[in-house]
Amino acid sequence: MTYMAVICMKMRFENEDDFRLFKEELKHRLARHSIRTMESDGYRRSAVKILIMNKENEPHVLLTKRTHKVSTHKGQISFPGGGYDEGDGEILNTALRETYEEVGIPAEAIEYIGQFDDYVSIFGHHVSCFVGAITHPFPYEFNDDEISDYVEAPLRLFVNREYERLQTYQHEGKDYTVYHYLFNGYEIWGLTARILTDFAGKIMSEVHE
Repeated sequence: MTYMAVICMKMRFENEDDFRLFKEELKHRLARHSIRTMESDGYRRSAVKILIMNKENEPHVLLTKRTHKVSTHKGQISFPGGGYDEGDGEILNTALRETYEEVGIPAEAIEYIGQFDDYVSIFGHHVSCFVGAITHPFPYEFNDDEISDYVEAPLRLFVNREYERLQTYQHEGKDYTVYHYLFNGYEIWGLTARILTDFAGKIMSEVHE
């Protein structure tokens, strides 16, 4: 068993060097991961940032609570991110731009870790996922029109699948299993929960080997 495996199995860091090794291992895992991609025909391109930080000596992920002013996912917990604009060029730039607009984190403050799978939301969005790391604490600056609150959730919730319940929803004749996680009074469910559960299973679980 390697030193890296021991750290990640415990999901605890003794110091910042442990977190640095953790990030490097994630970079290697994502680089080897066969990304699930899809055609964008008929879907609106979107991108999100899975932002990981070292909080209280364990990896956490930044999630935001959307206001009721936005067009979709009102009041729900989600990643920083949004829809593609023509001026973005690459889809990664969409995730970076939206992250800055929503929570005030500039691109230069985000360490690039890698790209994860693509998803299609029930609202017809083709969502690309990019993983990054930020320092903690970070002086967030929230867009009050889009973001009403935020939560920094420990990744162990998703690694250990500590969900509150599973539900089956039907959409356009198909059944979907939906995870519902609870953390500090916040409910994390829907596509956000699916992405984090998949990320934990496909990428984080490798770190345990």
